[in-house]
Amino acid sequence: MDPAHQADRLAAYRPRVPTSLLAVEIPAPDLPAGEPAADGEVDGFDQPTLDPRWSTLRRPATPDWVTLTARPSHLRLHGGRSPQSLVGPSMVARRVPSPDGAFEATIEYRPRSFRHLAGITAYHNTRNWYFLHVTADDEGQAVLRVARCDRGELSVDEADGVPLGEARRLRLGLDLQGAVLRFRHDSGDGWQRIGSPLDATVLSAEHAEEFENGQIRALGFTGAFVGPWAWDLTGGA
Repeated sequence: MDPAHQADRLAAYRPRVPTSLLAVEIPAPDLPAGEPAADGEVDGFDQPTLDPRWSTLRRPATPDWVTLTARPSHLRLHGGRSPQSLVGPSMVARRVPSPDGAFEATIEYRPRSFRHLAGITAYHNTRNWYFLHVTADDEGQAVLRVARCDRGELSVDEADGVPLGEARRLRLGLDLQGAVLRFRHDSGDGWQRIGSPLDATVLSAEHAEEFENGQIRALGFTGAFVGPWAWDLTGGA
């Protein structure tokens, strides 16, 4: 083959790169808008496996820690490790689809010590979350409290805790209204607010991104989740 002709053929197969990537424009596809989440959506846990809209955190939903068959129509969680641990958490949660919404759960729980905690969470990652939970006070009595973690700094509203007496069954709820998160509870006398309004932007991807000395410390990309969460800091599960 003539060398000049061979060079022309090879040139035809070379990718042609635009001189300026800034000049490349790709129009967005013309896709139909997604359907909004249904109002008043309820999961009675009547199936033997979790609805696929639920997610678990860093471990599959196996019967050793989460089950829907041990007590039909109930989700049973065995307490997991602390939120600082990257293995063994006991959380079942759903993605937050909108900046405005609510989540409620009815729980039955009786802690045996202050190292037992269970309730509902609004969660982004290990370093950014809120947790309305039942635990035990210094006298071993059940109490409802709010804990928060903002970029790794943990705080607990012990002074604003609500004594639960002998109540074992109660409803817990949270409301998201844009940048504001509020918790509420009902132990039989109707819904009551607990704690002060909270900064919901702590749960955003922008807030979760952290840099240290110009290096990435943490990324925020999962979005916010809500759901039940159980801790057993004794390791007894």
